[in-house]
Amino acid sequence: MIKPLLFAVATGLTLQAQATTFAYISSPADGLISQYRLDESNGALSLVQQTRAGEQVNPLAASADGSRLYAALRAKPFTVIAYRIEPGSGHLQALSQGPLAESLAYLALDRSAGYLMGASYGGDLLSLQPVETGDAAQIRTYKTGMHAHSVRTDPSNRFAYAGNLGVDQVLQYRFDAAKGSLEPIGSGQVAAPPHSGPRHLAFAPDSRFLYVVGEMSGTVSVFAIDPDSGALTPMEEVAGIPERLKLAHGEVRDARNNDLKDDPTPRIWAADIRMAPDGRLLFISERTSSSVSVFKVDPGTGRLTFLDNHAVQEKQPRNIAVSPNGQWLLVTGEKSDTVGSYAIAPDGGLRRVSEAPSGKGALWIEMVQVPQG
Repeated sequence: MIKPLLFAVATGLTLQAQATTFAYISSPADGLISQYRLDESNGALSLVQQTRAGEQVNPLAASADGSRLYAALRAKPFTVIAYRIEPGSGHLQALSQGPLAESLAYLALDRSAGYLMGASYGGDLLSLQPVETGDAAQIRTYKTGMHAHSVRTDPSNRFAYAGNLGVDQVLQYRFDAAKGSLEPIGSGQVAAPPHSGPRHLAFAPDSRFLYVVGEMSGTVSVFAIDPDSGALTPMEEVAGIPERLKLAHGEVRDARNNDLKDDPTPRIWAADIRMAPDGRLLFISERTSSSVSVFKVDPGTGRLTFLDNHAVQEKQPRNIAVSPNGQWLLVTGEKSDTVGSYAIAPDGGLRRVSEAPSGKGALWIEMVQVPQG
């Protein structure tokens, strides 16, 4: 019997002046969610607690107010677990669980934290469901092209966009929070550069621009967002993988080609993209070279300038996250025993300052400021 999701996130809650920054990192290989404390004064990272979530726990989504964390399990039956983040300690308290439409590669909350949004790489669909119910009948699904890989609402919460890796498209929707629905904007998609593999998304803080990392190209595609309709206009594609890494162009990875396991060629395999809180630096991770590339952002025009690519100690880095104060970058490695904390210089340089033990196969990071109890 499915347990109902017991809550709706409280509205109007603001972080108290005194808050602690915690990171929550999932590790599918051991089914854990690890909680870390980040000291934003010096970048020190420490493991606080590990919670057994379940087999193949993967994407996470945290509410902006630091009160809730949601975790998707990619083993059948596909399930989302809701946790209360305890004030002060940041410990996770399981509240409820409910069904998911499919195995999700990506999980996100809309900006009001009333709906969970998901992207299924294998199921070729997006999903949308209210957080306060565990009724499978209330899950809406939207078919996509091959390999949907991300979905997020923009900072205004009026529009939603999705990276559709297998067909080189970015999907565009109007998000209706009252109805809990997605409506296509225009044709419902805009073309990304051919054979780029649009994967994860990041927004300018003012909602004017969308940035999409290409898994196979290692580039960032920049789109202008029409403030009235939400329609995307392609602006530029900026390379993020220097020639010195000697990486060939990437290929789509799935069961049809054995995930490229028989291909000895070192290929571009970009993963995550994150914007600094002030909107002036942008970061992407690249797994084959175990590195992070940094771009300077012009907040006025939205355009990018590639700054540099930095090797990281975390092998095969999947997800990255920027601290709320913009001074620290956390990096996980699917083949690393540690999570790393890196100081971010004003010019985008990275310097490793701390580490903490990771779960097995650590990948997804959610970082929040938790108010004191």
